[in-house]
Amino acid sequence: MSGGKDGEQRQDGSPGPVLQCDEARIKLMEFLDGELAPAEVPRLEDHLAVCVSCRREEMAYRRLEEVTQQMVDEEYPDVDIEVAWETIYRRLERSLGWLIMSVGLIALLGYGAWQFLNEFLLDPEVPFLLKFGVGAAVAGAIVLLISIGREVGTKYRSERYREVQR
Repeated sequence: MSGGKDGEQRQDGSPGPVLQCDEARIKLMEFLDGELAPAEVPRLEDHLAVCVSCRREEMAYRRLEEVTQQMVDEEYPDVDIEVAWETIYRRLERSLGWLIMSVGLIALLGYGAWQFLNEFLLDPEVPFLLKFGVGAAVAGAIVLLISIGREVGTKYRSERYREVQR
């Protein structure tokens, strides 16, 4: 009886044509949303009683509704906005501090390198072996500092648990 023709009477003899599957699916959505007219409910229920395909669709929609409701009911942790802003502010403040300190250190190291070049390496009275030894030691120290800094920075960025409290 699921594919009845328009104009047929329902099985209980009450008025109204038997629903076709296409119309029943539209009315099913209205029914599930609580928007189906009360006079239409028995027609839809009659159709669902005999149409396996529409009944399966109704069950699938009801399961979907249950799952969606469970997702809505899940509690999410409250976020303390003050703590979040404090964390952002602290990170910005520290980043700015590191930037200013780095610029200052670069200026001091640049000035020191210039003075070292002018007063030590270009001084004709300082023996070449001493110039070479000091220059090599300074260059080696700079390379090592850069290497250590790069390694520490790389490890920090790739550390998965840096936010975990110890």
